Amino acid sequence: MISKMILQLSIAQKTVCLIVLVSMLSIMITIAGLSINQFQSSQIDMKREVITLSNVIAKNMTAAIVFKDSFAAQELLDALKYQPMIEYAKVENSEHSLVVTYGTAHTLASIEKEGLLQFNVPLMFDDKKIGHMMILANNIEYDKKIKVYLSVVMSVIFISLVFSVLLSIWVQRRFATPIIHLAKIANEIAESGNYHLRAQSKFKGEIGQLISVFNGMLNKIDGREQELEALVLHRTQELELLNQQLANQAYHDSLTKLPNRSLFEDRLKQSIAHAAREGTQVALMFIDLDNFKEVNDTWGHAAGDALLCQVARRLESQCRKMDSVARIGGDEFTLLLILEEDDDISEISRRIIDIFQVPFDILDKPLLITMSIGVAIYPIHGYDYDVLKTKSDEAMYQAKRLGRNQFCIHQ
Repeated sequence: MISKMILQLSIAQKTVCLIVLVSMLSIMITIAGLSINQFQSSQIDMKREVITLSNVIAKNMTAAIVFKDSFAAQELLDALKYQPMIEYAKVENSEHSLVVTYGTAHTLASIEKEGLLQFNVPLMFDDKKIGHMMILANNIEYDKKIKVYLSVVMSVIFISLVFSVLLSIWVQRRFATPIIHLAKIANEIAESGNYHLRAQSKFKGEIGQLISVFNGMLNKIDGREQELEALVLHRTQELELLNQQLANQAYHDSLTKLPNRSLFEDRLKQSIAHAAREGTQVALMFIDLDNFKEVNDTWGHAAGDALLCQVARRLESQCRKMDSVARIGGDEFTLLLILEEDDDISEISRRIIDIFQVPFDILDKPLLITMSIGVAIYPIHGYDYDVLKTKSDEAMYQAKRLGRNQFCIHQ
């Protein structure tokens, strides 16, 4: 029956029908390709964002698990409240014991029913799994974008149909040229995925409006992709900065910016392990400022803090790249020295005592303060951090009993 109807049409009418049919098919195919690509891109971008977020949080969560800092771990998960797509998250340690959670837990049936995406990230430390993190994400943002996109697509299809019929009847030849051009550009975009391509807008009237709508749709798609990329980049940079800040706070003294006790212990253990392999020696100096309390009582805590910072800088000046200095609390400092064959620990200790014979400039006033140093040497005085720390501490108190402003090597 359709064939008979087509045969009864005039050539002009057949041309109109053909132009309309070809134009609409081209637009529909193009929009279908763009839609499929947009749906897949939106879902991939959402998964990528959640995976990026999961990996960054996992890096920070590793430190919290290692130091058993459940408060810090909870703070990391609580930050997920700014991510509406995150429904639930939990962290378990290597014994599968629950450490912290965020949100409301879901059953397996509810996860499948609600279409939630599950992401599992192992928590690794020194190539060893110390736990894992599980995150459930919803499709709320994805669904919103798809609804908006489908509305635009339906509008474009409707407008394209109306304009195609009206303008093809008015002028057949003139109508075919812009539609073919538009279809060509749309097909190129669908095949190449290059959303920077645009149809020529030199045509006026409804056809020009159609091209403008089409280009506007491409602008929205292109802009949305750029916004998502910029957002992911911005979030990644923020999380990297947060990671650096957390790492700095976890391993450095907030006042002097020197390594703290945790980082120093780790460096000493590594140095001892290296010395054991190479057959070398490591010296641990335990340093305590003499009469520091009097400085705080007489000059004030601001002066005391300024003095500690200057002491830190002066001790750093005596360290080589392979050595390390740390503040472990109050007015107590430690020095880690990798001893070479021609190094004399007594000469090094005396040199450190001598540099503190020069007064410090505190609040525009000279202040002279001395120190007492205790020294323990691996492997002469012990084979691990605890033994070396105890013996260097004992040697430091021996230096104080002998009158301060001097050093003692453990006997």
